[in-house]
Formats: sequence, C-alpha cells, structure tokens
Amino acid sequence: MGRTLGAIAVGVVVLGVVVITLQALSAMLFPLPAGVDPMNPVASEGFADHVATLPPTAWLLAWVSEVLGAFVGAWAAARIAGPRAAIAAGFVVALAFAGSIMNWTSFTHPIVFIVGQLAAYPLGYAMAVRLGQRSPTSPTSTPGVAA
Repeated sequence: MGRTLGAIAVGVVVLGVVVITLQALSAMLFPLPAGVDPMNPVASEGFADHVATLPPTAWLLAWVSEVLGAFVGAWAAARIAGPRAAIAAGFVVALAFAGSIMNWTSFTHPIVFIVGQLAAYPLGYAMAVRLGQRSPTSPTSTPGVAA
C-alpha cells in the first residue's frame, strides 16, 4: 500500500513538472497581453480574446503538455508501484483528466483539442502501464538475485 501511494505521489509530481515546464515554454512563446490576468474574473474577457487568437502551435503545445505529462507521470507511477502498476498509473491519468475537464469548462477550447485528449488519455494510460511494469524475469524485480 505504501509503495503504491509513493508511486502515485511521484507520478503526480512528474505530471506537474512536465505540464508546468511545457506551459512555461508556451507562455514565453505566446505571452499574455499586458494587463491580462487569467486568474482575475474581472479580466476574463481579455483572456478570452487572447485565447481566441492563439495559433495552432500554441494549442498543440498545450495539448502535448497535458497528454505527455499524464503519460510520463503514469509511467513513473507504474514503474515504482510494481504489482499495482495499473492502479497507480490510473490514478495519475485520472487526475490529469480531471484537470483537463476543469480547463475545458474554464474557457473555450477547439473541439479537436478535447477529442484528441479523450482519445490520448486511455492510450497513454495503456502504454504507461505496459512500459512501466517490470518484467517478472528482470533481475531488479526478482528477490534475492543480484543485479
């Protein structure tokens, strides 16, 4: 149980690092106009205007940040969790998915962005679990065998 919780915690941190890093890159490439604060409801109109003018590259970078973050975080969780890899990875992807739903409802997104995420999250989860699980014949997963 402790190993699974630790795996989930690491996966969530990895998810956050990937998303924040790529979102910071996006903010440098496509900065908000002066005076626009996305956290200020009074300035939401200026934010909505900015979002409406974002080029496809900005949307692609945002999409990749969320999907890649979920995949890498789920992979890390699966790798650490051992026999409960699917559970740990599933929690990380579910958290990423919940964050995406919050984003979708906070401001307008292109439909292809949403549909793409709906398709990518289950695929990323399956790949993360498959790649993250240790082989039963692997020296690192066999008790008593020196690597």
